[in-house]
Amino acid sequence: MKPGSPANVSQSVHTTAQSTTHQHLRSNVAGVYIDDLTEQEAITRIKDLASGGRGHYMVVVNAAKAVAAEQDHRLREIISRADIVTADGMSVVWASRLLGRPLRERVTGIDLFEKLMACAAESGQSVFLLGARQDVVVAAAEVFKRRHSLLKIVGLHDGYFEDGASLSVADQIRASGADLLFVAMGSPRQELWIAEHIDRSGVKFAMGVGGAFDHLAGYAQRAPRWMQQSGLEWLHRLSREPRRLWRRYLLGNSRFLYIILRQAFIEKRR
Repeated sequence: MKPGSPANVSQSVHTTAQSTTHQHLRSNVAGVYIDDLTEQEAITRIKDLASGGRGHYMVVVNAAKAVAAEQDHRLREIISRADIVTADGMSVVWASRLLGRPLRERVTGIDLFEKLMACAAESGQSVFLLGARQDVVVAAAEVFKRRHSLLKIVGLHDGYFEDGASLSVADQIRASGADLLFVAMGSPRQELWIAEHIDRSGVKFAMGVGGAFDHLAGYAQRAPRWMQQSGLEWLHRLSREPRRLWRRYLLGNSRFLYIILRQAFIEKRR
């Protein structure tokens, strides 16, 4: 069973009205609208959203997720309704430049996640961590507690539960009183789960963080900084798990390049 795989998302997707100003700040990359935000601007916007009364969510997009969104209308709809969408991969930033709508910088999910945990410790907002194996999420929580003594982690739950348990998990999050929810189920499962259950969970802000718990807990290693900055982080992951990831990266990256070149050609002819 895949962790937390939700059903009927299209019937219960969280709806978020986008203002004209918000839309104007977005760049269309492979049919996905990405916010032109720096990391600090994203943090500021998240703080504003998390101070409100209803739930908001954010999605980070890399080449693989953009390709998946082209083929999965549910994921595409969820991304379009997100309050914030940032470029998680350098390939997305480079594509925006090729298309003439350059994004200023990459805003990665894992780096933003770590900074938001520090902000939560300073502001007193409470956090719930959902996803990965039980030992991994516990270890990730311990890392943050050591870093931030005032951080309030009010709940943990692994990501390996049956579809029918999703409502119970959402109720557990609500009962914890968490303000912020970070979900590490991998994409698109985490985006689908957040979109379907954010209102029931009662949190003010949620985002998917992919394999962040594994990295923080020491179960997986991030690519060297130079590979991250040069857009080769995917190659590092592929070299570590070639059998599982070769299709995603080799075929997926080729598909992403095709989509971008097609978009550039079509727009040039207009």
